[in-house]
Amino acid sequence: MALNNREDEGISIVRPKWPAKFANQSVDCLGRKLKRIFDQNASSDYFTSDEIRDYSYYERLLIQELEGLDQKISKGRLKPSYIAEYPRVIHADEGKIRACIYIGSFDPFQLTHLTVALRFLASDLSNSDFVVIVPEGSPDTAKPLKTDYAFRYSIAKMQIEGIFDSFIKALDLGMQADTIEIIRRFIAMHSGYTLELTHLIGSDALPIAASLISEDMRIWRKEAQQSKVDYQHSIYVVQRGDIPEMHSYLKALKEEDIQIIIDPFSVEAPSSSDFRTKQAYTIVLPTASIRERMEIIFRYHLHKSWSSDRQ
Repeated sequence: MALNNREDEGISIVRPKWPAKFANQSVDCLGRKLKRIFDQNASSDYFTSDEIRDYSYYERLLIQELEGLDQKISKGRLKPSYIAEYPRVIHADEGKIRACIYIGSFDPFQLTHLTVALRFLASDLSNSDFVVIVPEGSPDTAKPLKTDYAFRYSIAKMQIEGIFDSFIKALDLGMQADTIEIIRRFIAMHSGYTLELTHLIGSDALPIAASLISEDMRIWRKEAQQSKVDYQHSIYVVQRGDIPEMHSYLKALKEEDIQIIIDPFSVEAPSSSDFRTKQAYTIVLPTASIRERMEIIFRYHLHKSWSSDRQ
């Protein structure tokens, strides 16, 4: 994921140097876990220099976002939340929950999504303390070959659980549900709380989000009232691909009294479709459970390096 506010110096096969220690304990714990994953890659006897270069690209980006996250916490602008048992156990500061929900097909969930989530948390433009990941499970005629929901959720969980426990959580809320229903279910989980919810979307989803926002907000506000949730909704837009002309879409959102934040930098990265159609298998975070399932792919050199095209 190339972020345009950073100089693109090409993709090096040399792994980046990790900080000796991050100031915040939660960030440091996350950093050590991620470093261990990438260390295991580098010591593997079946990863070639192409795979190491692919992974090092993301490794470098993750370090940058962790450094930003560490700085934001030190300024008191973000409070790490232990969310391993969320939502069964909800920790709320004075009854207030500042959450972000990131919904998509996630077919599969992968390192680009993780980096977007960490970048959002590290941004001075965001106010959320953690990000919830939910794959959509509703039938989609535009994506007839989409992998079944349970599998997509499990792949996301394998890359998040036990690693990102203070910052990112995969929630099983998407079965047979579209975005409207997922957010309605999420609101209903927080009865008696103040919920400041940020909906993280790509700019490619902005047109449909704007066209449906009036009906969406009617449903969500009704659920908040019935569930006794003091509900506030905002939208954070990450720029992706060809950026649509935004004025008319932003106008529709503002008419619903919604705060809209546009990340000023665009995202360019291998997508999940590259995994499915171009054999770009190194875009998935290779945790132990993921490596176990993908080892045969790398041993038989079925992966096609995407970073070699960017040299």
